[in-house]
Amino acid sequence: MLKSIQWKLVIIYVLLVWLAMSIIGLYIVQAVEKDQISNVVSNIESKADDLSFSLKDMMAIGAYDVQDTVDNWFNGRGGQIQSVYVFNKNGRSLAHSGEELPMEDGWMISRALKGERVKDLNDSADLKNNYKSIAVPITSDGSEVIGAVYLNMGLTSINDSISNIKNILTSATIWALCFTVLLGSILARTITGPIKEVTSKAAKLATGDFEHIIPVRSDDEVGKLTEMFNYLTVRLKTTLNEMNNEKSKMETILTYMTDGVVAVSSEGTIIHANPAAFELFKLTKMDVEGKNFDDVANMLSLPFDVKSLFQDEAEKSNLISNGDSTIRYSIVPFKNQGAETAGAIIVLQDVTEQENLDRMRKEFVANVSHELRTPLTTIKSYTETLLDGALEDRDMTLRFLNVIDSESDRMTRLVKDLLMLSKLDYDKTQLNMKEIDLTKILGDCVYKMDISAKQKHQSISLEINDEIPQTIGDKDRIEQVMINIISNSIKYTQEKGKIYVSMWKEAEYIYIKVRDNGIGIPKKDMSRLFERFYRVDKARSRGLGGTGLGLSIAKQIVEAHNGQIQLDSVYGEGTWVTVILPIVSSVN
Repeated sequence: MLKSIQWKLVIIYVLLVWLAMSIIGLYIVQAVEKDQISNVVSNIESKADDLSFSLKDMMAIGAYDVQDTVDNWFNGRGGQIQSVYVFNKNGRSLAHSGEELPMEDGWMISRALKGERVKDLNDSADLKNNYKSIAVPITSDGSEVIGAVYLNMGLTSINDSISNIKNILTSATIWALCFTVLLGSILARTITGPIKEVTSKAAKLATGDFEHIIPVRSDDEVGKLTEMFNYLTVRLKTTLNEMNNEKSKMETILTYMTDGVVAVSSEGTIIHANPAAFELFKLTKMDVEGKNFDDVANMLSLPFDVKSLFQDEAEKSNLISNGDSTIRYSIVPFKNQGAETAGAIIVLQDVTEQENLDRMRKEFVANVSHELRTPLTTIKSYTETLLDGALEDRDMTLRFLNVIDSESDRMTRLVKDLLMLSKLDYDKTQLNMKEIDLTKILGDCVYKMDISAKQKHQSISLEINDEIPQTIGDKDRIEQVMINIISNSIKYTQEKGKIYVSMWKEAEYIYIKVRDNGIGIPKKDMSRLFERFYRVDKARSRGLGGTGLGLSIAKQIVEAHNGQIQLDSVYGEGTWVTVILPIVSSVN
């Protein structure tokens, strides 16, 4: 209960009221007590003077029988006087009324007979004793001490009055404290009520509930606090929404970006990694997040550790190999609000395709240069030989000119193939799309290539299993593809070999397969057969007049028709190429 502000305020109010009432009560009691004592002192002095004056004449003439006078005075004007004693100048008691003379007050009589006015009281409040006493001398007209009067007055009534006042003040204090508790509780509730409401709302805010607004019931500090809390609620809701939007945006970006991102704290702990990073290294979230970076780096054989992430002289970007993949990494440290390095971001890019393309580009340039240099060198050397005097020999001249013509044709074929690939790459080739009969086209291609096959004592067979519907395509380009494929089978099949050409319909596609029992292709070269200038046996390919561009051109022509070309082979047993074309009923 004492932990509540409400009851703390009530206790403060109670203590303040109790302190105020105590101080006021003490002051009132002391003032009343002092006033009563002062009245007692005045009263007893006046009564002592009155009795002394009444006895002066009687004792001056030597009358010693004053008992009746004392009794009459005690009963008539004594009031609250408890005892009265009259002594002659020799100290003998002449008369007394009331209670016995206290033995401790005997000294007062002696001093009064000496002419002194003696009292055991003063002007300050003093209720330690139950009475106040005084002794005054009785003097004649000639100022001769002829006796003494002793009076004793009780203080019981005064003590009773003071006690009643204390009881009244105590009762008043109790009632005041009770009302203070009641009113203080009500007043404290006006302060603690809004605070409790704000506390309850704060608890709801902690759970993410921003919908409740606290009503403002006053213009004081508590009201201002409520207004500011409501403003804080709105601002916090807006800020959290913005943060959630930014977080969602960043999570979406990190989740769907193709580059891998790994965040490492300054202590070397991996604090985040996106799915692309997991995919690059074939890991799961459990394998990476929360783990020490050095452990993961050792497991993946990465060429850098935690220390190198935060070194300015460290390699910030480089390439690493991960199996068949090539990954480019970039390291960027990030700082906290105190401009201190808080960690590092590692960005991982799979550049395998770019590296392969760069390698292919370099090989392409080298191959083109080599393919052009060989005929140019031949033409140059034969021309120089003719210019040096070989023109006189007609047979040699004709033989040289035939070689020059053959090399020129070879360069012409190469340049034409390069131009064709260039146009296909940039979609500049205008395909003459119209209705075509693939059965007739394939039959013509087999017929044209039959002469070349017979030169090597090979046989070509054509089998069409279904009634092939007409489709839309470029007749010349399709024929170019098929002649290229059949030509390759003839070239790379030994003499007396067999070539099988078949075509059939399956669903909405037409399949054309060219199969031979030639030398076949090694498995390691299968993935690169459609690369430009790539040859399995370069020396033999050049000897057969190939440029290494035929399959690349065939693939791009087929894909331009929204089709596919597939190649399979078993080394030493043969090769089969399948062209798949969709059946299109009209030109789009």
